[in-house]
Amino acid sequence: MSRLRADLLLLLAALIWGVAFVAQKFSFAYIGPFTFIAARFFISALLVLPLAVREHRRQSVILFGPSQILELVLLCVTFSAAVIVQQMGIAETSVTNAGFLTGLYVVFVPVIGSVVYRQRLSVFIVPAAALSILGDWLLSDETIQRHIEMNRGDLLVVLCAVGFAWQITLIGRIMRRSPAPFRLSCLQYAAVATISLVTTVLTEHPALKSILAAAGPILYAGILSGGVAYTLQMIAQQHTPPADSAVILSAEAVFAALAGAVLTGDRLTLSGWAGCSLIFTAILLVEFGPCVLKALLSRSEKK
Repeated sequence: MSRLRADLLLLLAALIWGVAFVAQKFSFAYIGPFTFIAARFFISALLVLPLAVREHRRQSVILFGPSQILELVLLCVTFSAAVIVQQMGIAETSVTNAGFLTGLYVVFVPVIGSVVYRQRLSVFIVPAAALSILGDWLLSDETIQRHIEMNRGDLLVVLCAVGFAWQITLIGRIMRRSPAPFRLSCLQYAAVATISLVTTVLTEHPALKSILAAAGPILYAGILSGGVAYTLQMIAQQHTPPADSAVILSAEAVFAALAGAVLTGDRLTLSGWAGCSLIFTAILLVEFGPCVLKALLSRSEKK
C-alpha cells in the first residue's frame, strides 16, 4: 500500500470518528457510558473476528510472542482507559470541545515517540502539530478560548488524549514488527468490551428497553467507528509513522465540529472555519512537505 493511500484511510477514519462524537453524545439519553462502550465494542469484536481468524490461518506472523506481550497488554490498557474516560467526559462537555481536547494527542504522540522510544521525527512534525493544535483551539468553545477554563468533562477528555497517544504510538510499533491488523483490532476491541461489561454489571444494570432505544448510536459506533475506523487505523499505520498519523487523525476535530453543527445545532463560527483550514494545512504539510523538500534538495544538488 502506498503512503498516500494509507493517509487517505486515516483521514476516512478521522471522518467516521468525528461523527461518532455525536452518536456518543446521543447515547446518554438512554444508557450509561459503560453500557454503551460494552455494546459498541462487542459488536466491533464480532465484526472483525472472522477476519482475524482468517488472517491467523493465512499468515505466519507471530503476534503474541514473548517479546510482544508487554506492549500488547499496554495497548489494551491504554486503549480501554482512553475510550472509557472519553465517554465519561463527553457526558459533561460539548461535542466541539470533546473533538478539540481529544485532538491533543497530536502533541502527545511525538513526545512519547521521541522521549520514550527515541524515535526520529520528521522536520515537519513540530510545525504541523502546532498548526493542528491552533486549529483545534479555534474550533473550541469561546469559554476555553477566552478563559482557558475546563470543567470535569474537559479534563477527562484531556486524559483520554494521553491514552489515545499511547495507543497510536504502540500500534505503529507493533504493526511495523508484526503486521496483523485484524488480530490486533479484535484483541483491543475484546479487551475494552470485557472491562466495560464487568463495570456495567456492577454499576449500571441497564434495561433491555434502554439498550434498544440507543440502538442507532450503538450500531454506528460499533460498526463504523469501531469495526471499520479503528481497523483502518491499524492497516494504515503499517505505512505511516505514528507522529504523522496523529496529525492526520486530528482532522476528527474538524469532522466533530461539522457534525455537531449539522446534527446538534452547535454553531461553527468564523474562527471555527479558520481552525478547520489550519488543521487541513497541517495534514497537507505532513503529506506533501517531505516530497517538496526532497525535490528542492535534489534541484539544489544539480545546480
